[in-house]
Amino acid sequence: MAAPRPGACATVALLLLMLTACQSDAPTPEEATRAANSAAARAASAASAAEIGGTLSAATRAAPLRLVATSTSDICHAGAAKGMWPHDDYRLSCGFSEIRYFGADGDLLSVLRAVDRRAKAAGLMPDTTSTIEDVERYYAANGKTDDGLRLPLPSLGYLVPGRGFTVRIGWPDAAPLDNPPVPDLAWPIVFVAAHSVDVDAVRRDLRRRHQQLVTISSGITYHEVPWPS
Repeated sequence: MAAPRPGACATVALLLLMLTACQSDAPTPEEATRAANSAAARAASAASAAEIGGTLSAATRAAPLRLVATSTSDICHAGAAKGMWPHDDYRLSCGFSEIRYFGADGDLLSVLRAVDRRAKAAGLMPDTTSTIEDVERYYAANGKTDDGLRLPLPSLGYLVPGRGFTVRIGWPDAAPLDNPPVPDLAWPIVFVAAHSVDVDAVRRDLRRRHQQLVTISSGITYHEVPWPS
């Protein structure tokens, strides 16, 4: 059996060195957990929850909606170092999201128009790819093109000026309304604080009341720890 060439050995050694170097800056579970529970991270979480809650309240105030349930999710997870390949953009990332579930009387399109007016009055800017006009065109065409093909499901979205996050309006025709499952506290997830909603129970209750189901939601990344330079 021929001995390996010196050049080949040097290449293997270099690759192993690169692999070790790229992985060495990965956080340990203990480090990531401490960072996720730090005073800075928890203060940022509380501030983001208050900001998102205030934005959602302002966007629905005086709209024909009755709040029936709220789900929240506050999750931190460690970034992955992937050997020689680029790792995640963050060493630790934490995000907060909130979904509010509402019942509303009357025609769905009328309800959505009222929500759209309230959101704009609250200073939110319509997302140009998901406006109330798009929703109106979808229902005016019964969800189909002139050739009978299905149109893409409509959506309603709004930008929060100067804040970098969006507000989404949902209803059964627009997107699935299932509450995202609460993940286990298992690596790389190092912090979980969540409140879930039984969406099926909400649907049944509103069906008995002959009410429409509408959701309003938002989320933001509130804390990130960069990789060491």
